[in-house]
Amino acid sequence: MQSNSETLVDETEQAIGQVSLRGWGVSGKNGDVFSGVELDVPRGAVAIIQGPAGSGKTSLLLSIAGRMRVASGEGHVGELDIRKQARRVREQVAVGHVAGLTDLENDFTLAQHIAERLIMLQPWYKPWVSKSSLREVIDVIRDTFDSATEVIDRLPEGKFSTSDAKDADFLIDDEGKAFVSELSELQKFLLELGLASLAQAPVVVLDNIDSLREREDRARAWAAILIYQKLRCNRDPEHPLTVIASCEDSADVDLVLDALASEVSPTSVSELSLSPHSRH
Repeated sequence: MQSNSETLVDETEQAIGQVSLRGWGVSGKNGDVFSGVELDVPRGAVAIIQGPAGSGKTSLLLSIAGRMRVASGEGHVGELDIRKQARRVREQVAVGHVAGLTDLENDFTLAQHIAERLIMLQPWYKPWVSKSSLREVIDVIRDTFDSATEVIDRLPEGKFSTSDAKDADFLIDDEGKAFVSELSELQKFLLELGLASLAQAPVVVLDNIDSLREREDRARAWAAILIYQKLRCNRDPEHPLTVIASCEDSADVDLVLDALASEVSPTSVSELSLSPHSRH
């Protein structure tokens, strides 16, 4: 399996946020989930893991995040050995969206979700968050989504099916009183990304963007990811965000990258294709 990349920086630079895999493989009770994966992701880059259902995309992302046992190969996040230092790797790789792992509570408001995550990231003796901290996080999520919506809305007519613009508005007020049950699947996806980003980890993994059924939603999700990555780089140029995301079809991200060409600048964009393994 090969990864095709157009790299704009020296790939030999070893830095926090760089991911490399050699002969990487995961096995299950019925045989290999995937094997022989070769991947290099420079810090600040975007890597797209593409493949049909059952090809091991979720398992690959979780293995990179230090959350799944690996059967073979060598893997590093920065200088950390994924197989030997999984706990430290989990501190470096945030999981933005994986079904069953990052699912939100429908009976929680957005403010409750954000407050809970912020408290988890604070010292044990500070089990509270201020309203100003909540407002700051909410504003970032809203601004990112609004920017993504503007990008998609200015694409040439006919690229996406028409829909009422109100359907795309991020359902969130200044105080985050909206319940998760009121959100669309796209809004939930972006909230998961926002929550994962609170830890300021150098790498984030996002699974199965195709779970967003509407093509317009998938494009907005990609736009939001790329815009957030750019905002993060603007705030801290020395510590850019590396994004590794999976999908079945990368056509939507290609369209968004073209639309955002003058506004975002990932270190590189690469694609790795996985194929389903025969199981015994």
